[in-house]
Amino acid sequence: MKHSRYRRHYRQLEGFLFMLPYALLWVVFLFAPMLFGFYMSLHKWDPLMGSKFLGLKNYLDLFADRRFWNSFWVTWKFSFYVIPGIIAFSLGFALMLQKARFRGAKIVESVLFFPYLLNVSIVSIIWGLMHDPDVGILQHIFRRVGLDVPPLLNDPFWVIPMIALTTIWWLMGYRMVVFRAALASFPQDLYDAAAIDGAGPVRTFFTITLPLLKPTLLFTLIITTVGGMRTFGQVMLMTAGGPGVSSEVLALHMYRLGFDFIRFGKAAAVGFIIFFIIFVLSLVFLKILRLEGELR
Repeated sequence: MKHSRYRRHYRQLEGFLFMLPYALLWVVFLFAPMLFGFYMSLHKWDPLMGSKFLGLKNYLDLFADRRFWNSFWVTWKFSFYVIPGIIAFSLGFALMLQKARFRGAKIVESVLFFPYLLNVSIVSIIWGLMHDPDVGILQHIFRRVGLDVPPLLNDPFWVIPMIALTTIWWLMGYRMVVFRAALASFPQDLYDAAAIDGAGPVRTFFTITLPLLKPTLLFTLIITTVGGMRTFGQVMLMTAGGPGVSSEVLALHMYRLGFDFIRFGKAAAVGFIIFFIIFVLSLVFLKILRLEGELR
């Protein structure tokens, strides 16, 4: 009895020691900087001249700032296009390739996944050149078919949908692979039983595939929401927030507050607002998919 208790404690200690390096890295490089950022958001932060405690004034000033609210709604608009777009296309292609019987299915999967291997700079430059009014292929196609379309990245109405389209093209490949892996793990017996019962593809999807996909769907929803809400690189490189501030998302507004206007406290406050939005959306997705009990 005493020996078995010793072995149990030894295994617990062994597990803790294996976890310890990651836990230390997480505390040093994620949790501690996050707490320090919140501390900064409560100050008029100036490490050279001395900082002044302001309490919630930075947050209150943001809520009274029209430019902050513009970036807030631009971020939501961008996420409205990106999150459903990436999930729909990645899941759609995953289902299509799962049932594919043609010889080039692996090539199609590789082509769809390839953009994810590119970094944000390459993706933004490629799509920025495609939209260029002088040398861009999109403008050339519009002119050839007789359409007088203004440069879409210079149009306040079209700029966010075009950046969202770029993001969908770039990121959907990874989510597609995640969905493909999940679909491949589902027991075929369930689908055979559904076919015997006469269930069609739509009914099979909603009664078998979708319930089994819930954990994977939650994972893809959360990582896509995080990416959509804190997007920065493609907006900065493709439009720099223009025309005007019509594509200035929250992350870009945070960057400008910190490095253009040297208001680090306000920039940190914007960062915590982004964190709060992502946290609340994650809880909403968890509630909608009804996975609280499975994740405990």
